[in-house]
Amino acid sequence: MSVLTYLEQHLPTKKALAILDYASQHNCTIKVTRPRKTKLGDFRRHGHKQTISVNKNTNSFRFLFTLIHELAHLETFVMYNNKVQPHGLEWKHNFKKLYNHFDMDEEFSVDKDVLRAVHHELENPKACSGVNASIERSFAKYDEDEGVFLDQLSEGDLFMFRNQQYKKLETRRTRVMCLNLKNKRKYLISVAAKIQKMELR
Repeated sequence: MSVLTYLEQHLPTKKALAILDYASQHNCTIKVTRPRKTKLGDFRRHGHKQTISVNKNTNSFRFLFTLIHELAHLETFVMYNNKVQPHGLEWKHNFKKLYNHFDMDEEFSVDKDVLRAVHHELENPKACSGVNASIERSFAKYDEDEGVFLDQLSEGDLFMFRNQQYKKLETRRTRVMCLNLKNKRKYLISVAAKIQKMELR
């Protein structure tokens, strides 16, 4: 399946072509990859060429939000090269600018809760997708996989995350200290992480 064909599953053809044309003008190739556990998308530089990759996702809201996130990296690189922070004020500004440039409200406004959460996030976009619990909850309604968010569990509850078993220990603002039951090490995991609760036996 071509990238255009895949984009057309999430966007009107005219808008999908506009995004591909924008990337092409900046010598950037957009790729759609199989789902990766550690990231939803990325932006890479290869000499004079750039690449954006975004995970395949049946959830259009999450896919499009990630795509704009990565396009903002491209815009920031074109404007400033490597002279600014990857997720600094310039990137935040470009995130909002490109969201508006491609009229993404048109895509997100089909659900008022989603649109409200997206607008709140755009006030101060986060460096890492998936750390804002409110926006993840609004997107999660459209996920095919089952699961709950980590912050819905009580301390002491057991859960599965990325094929590993954990015990929830202590919540620290946007992250939760968790104990990996296999290696006995502690890890900070986002409160917005989608997990599968395990029942005590």
